[in-house]
Amino acid sequence: MNSDELIQRYQAGERDFSNVEILELELSDIDLKGINFSSANLKKASFKNVSLDGANFSNANLTNSYLENTSINNVNLTDGNLSYIKAVNCSGDGANLTNANLKTAKFEGVSLTGANLNNAVLINSDFKNVSLVKAKLNNANLDGINWENINLTNADLSDTGYDHSVILNSNLVNVKLCRISCFQSTFDNCNMSAVDLNSSSFSEVTFSGCNLSDANFSQTTFYDVYVDGSNLTNANFSKANIKAMSGWEDANYTGINFENAIYYDLEDLPPDLDTEETELIFIGAGTDLSGKDLRHLDASQLEAELAEANFSNANLTGANLEESDLTDANFSNANLQDANLSGSDLTNANFTDANLENTDLGYVVFCNTMMPDGSVRDDDA
Repeated sequence: MNSDELIQRYQAGERDFSNVEILELELSDIDLKGINFSSANLKKASFKNVSLDGANFSNANLTNSYLENTSINNVNLTDGNLSYIKAVNCSGDGANLTNANLKTAKFEGVSLTGANLNNAVLINSDFKNVSLVKAKLNNANLDGINWENINLTNADLSDTGYDHSVILNSNLVNVKLCRISCFQSTFDNCNMSAVDLNSSSFSEVTFSGCNLSDANFSQTTFYDVYVDGSNLTNANFSKANIKAMSGWEDANYTGINFENAIYYDLEDLPPDLDTEETELIFIGAGTDLSGKDLRHLDASQLEAELAEANFSNANLTGANLEESDLTDANFSNANLQDANLSGSDLTNANFTDANLENTDLGYVVFCNTMMPDGSVRDDDA
């Protein structure tokens, strides 16, 4: 089948073109609303000034295709292969791209307002001037993306992954980014007011010149994060794990909430911050953490120096203290159920009456260690 035959059959009333194979299809200046291209092979297709509203492209192959001034509103593209596709000045509001492959896709001037991209693969995609207002991108793969001037207002990007990604000059107001994993990525000059980033993980990430006022970072982990020139007014860092965070001197942190947040490096603290007033918990050698709720403590990657720290009566359920120096630490009456102490040095540590149910003690150093039952364990003896 070629383009002419397709048009003739469509104009005669036929709509079902599922499973067809038309390589390098070229269509322009035509209305094909509601056409069914499900499971079709349309590799390297070209659509210019075409109306495809309500069309069905589920499971279709559109690899290396080109769309210009084309309308794909409410189109079904679930499980479609759109890798290396290029779209310019197109409208795809309400489109369903669940599980779609958009690897290395290039979009410019495209509207995907209210679109569903849950579980979509957007690796290395290049988006510029794209609207994703109220879009759903749960569990999407955003590794290596390069997005600029993107409107993500009220979008849901929870449980997404960002590895070596860049988002520039974009609007992320009131966006849900809960439980995301972000590594070696940049948010530059973005409006992220009231963004919800709770329970996320950031490692080697830069927030440069961003508006993060009223942002929610509760229970989020930060490792080597830079906030230079950002506005963090009234941001919520409660129960966060702040392993390494810098750039505070040029940031606005008025009204920031650090209640029960854990900080590991006093030298990186915001200037003039009153740790007692903010209820910030500092974790380090010799610190008194008796009775504290430390269920959210995560000292992984740090090889934390916690010698002589007092954890007596603390709640460390599920805490991660792997590969830490816990020599002479006091864990008497502490709850360490499901905690991870693997690879740690427990020389002279005291676990009298502590709860070690399901605690990971693999490869730890036991040397004159007082166990919960009062016995002394010394594996070198």
